[in-house]
Amino acid sequence: MTTTHMIQTAGIIAVLLALVLTLTVTLLRLAALPLAGAALALDAAAHFVAAPLSLPAPATKEATR
Repeated sequence: MTTTHMIQTAGIIAVLLALVLTLTVTLLRLAALPLAGAALALDAAAHFVAAPLSLPAPATKEATR
């Protein structure tokens, strides 16, 4: 059975839909990687900027004696 015969048996529309679905998933996965990197960078930047806003924990009475 040749590739052409298998495509004709499955139907050209079904084969085209499978190819479009595969291409869409591939493109979405490629787009997700830089977006995840950007989210990680923004999280690190927010952590760095918020660090001076953190107040030290108050000392307990037992620690001051």
